[in-house]
Amino acid sequence: MRKSWFAAWAMAMGLAGLLGSIAVRAQERVDIDANDPPFMFADANGMAAGFYPEMLRLAFGLMNEPVQIDAVPWKRAMAEIDAGSAGVAGIYKTQERLQKYDYSATLLTEKLVVVARRDRALHFAGLEDLAGLRIGVIRGWSYGDEFDTMRAAGRFQVEEVVGDTPNFNKLEAGRLDAVISIEQGSRKLLATGSFPALQVLPVPLAMKTAHLAFSRAQHKGALLARFDAAMETLRRSGEFDRLVERHLSPP
Repeated sequence: MRKSWFAAWAMAMGLAGLLGSIAVRAQERVDIDANDPPFMFADANGMAAGFYPEMLRLAFGLMNEPVQIDAVPWKRAMAEIDAGSAGVAGIYKTQERLQKYDYSATLLTEKLVVVARRDRALHFAGLEDLAGLRIGVIRGWSYGDEFDTMRAAGRFQVEEVVGDTPNFNKLEAGRLDAVISIEQGSRKLLATGSFPALQVLPVPLAMKTAHLAFSRAQHKGALLARFDAAMETLRRSGEFDRLVERHLSPP
């Protein structure tokens, strides 16, 4: 009798452990950039904050799918998606990435702009106007196939940092000729008054669609389809527009 009780207890404990293990494995991990406000960043406590993290939490909540969102340097986020240990939100498509990742539908279309000093009279009408310049970018980012091709060919000099603020500091000090940034983030930084010598140039560099993506090796196609459906619900309800207004409205 004692043996039968123990066997039943052991079986129950084993089942509980198995279920716990399954629950842990079922939680999705998604990385966001720790240094790209107002879109995504690490708050004072190191937690993921901004437009994309809040949007992810709402969408995964509608899916009844637990999710862990980590704010990390972008280069680490890209290493983790390549390793298949996490998805990435706010990522752009490139020809190389299309071979490796499965993507959600478009989350947001972002406008990439060129920021320059007011006293340098930099003319920008297209990528060729960046030739020979020192350009500040964020470490690990792609700014599109054309930009990446010119960069690989050495058509301009690229200096990498973790976010817009150190790039703007370098540009303000005259150590860069221009910085590539996203319009809303640039304008919010300039609105602080900390960079009086800088301006956003009128012609954008590119318009890029941002997505949620996972390595194809993770086989997340079904999850992404459910995520797209949840995002459509957020859009129809008006909650998506409220998120945009709350996080991305002009300063």
